[in-house]
Amino acid sequence: MSTLTPLQQFQRDGFYVARALLDAADVVAVRDALRRTFRDQLKQAGAATASEDIFTLMLALHDEDIVRYRKVVGALWHKIEVYNVLHSPRIQRVLTEDFGWDSLFVPGGQVVHVMADELKIPDGYFGLVPHQDYPSVQGSLDGVVVWMPLVDVDRDNYPLEVIPGSHLFGGILPSIENSDSTWEVTDPRCRDEDYVPAEVTVGDVIFMSGFTVHRSSKKGTRGRLRLAMSTRFDNAREPTFVERCYPSAYTRSVHREQYFGDFPSAVQVSNAILGK
Repeated sequence: MSTLTPLQQFQRDGFYVARALLDAADVVAVRDALRRTFRDQLKQAGAATASEDIFTLMLALHDEDIVRYRKVVGALWHKIEVYNVLHSPRIQRVLTEDFGWDSLFVPGGQVVHVMADELKIPDGYFGLVPHQDYPSVQGSLDGVVVWMPLVDVDRDNYPLEVIPGSHLFGGILPSIENSDSTWEVTDPRCRDEDYVPAEVTVGDVIFMSGFTVHRSSKKGTRGRLRLAMSTRFDNAREPTFVERCYPSAYTRSVHREQYFGDFPSAVQVSNAILGK
């Protein structure tokens, strides 16, 4: 058993795994909320299935209407259950009590990560290449990525892979923009044999530096779903963050043009408000 504190492990390795930090039931409740979303979408598409298994429901929507499936997956991070667990008091306590932060910023960037061989998007996302998160946040230099599984993840279920100590390789590492518009780290010190799979179970939470090089493993077994989510936190007292007036690469904008013409009608508004 390690005698290092959580902060010391984080400083040494660039990540820290808080085992059983969350109640498994609270995490399963998030997964159940996502399951209901896919069930509702199948009903809307006229392709309802008797199964209540989230993987089966996702696969049914994927096969029924790939466009609708992509829209739904892209919207999952908006679910309140996702936000609440990612920003739970227990996670905040690790940052305040274990890491010593006394003021937090939430830059944005909640994400729900989906990987399964059967759910591949043609010419689309299937895992992330080696990268650092700091360039996509640009907040405090000691900022933290929080990553947690919604299912148990072992080395045969597309685990997150990290290079221990890579957060100290020297700031932002050389990268190229690949075909997925993702900045892929090209530093020769990041070798395939140096990546370590993060094997975690429901309730575990990974705290990772924005400078730690990581990627999604492409190793997974058919019939298994890797479902996870992540967010970011900034330390409001980090000196350069204060000096730079708390920047974030995530920007807020409003899409004023209506997505659907002639929508909503007066009747639709009335029915929705009155619960009809």
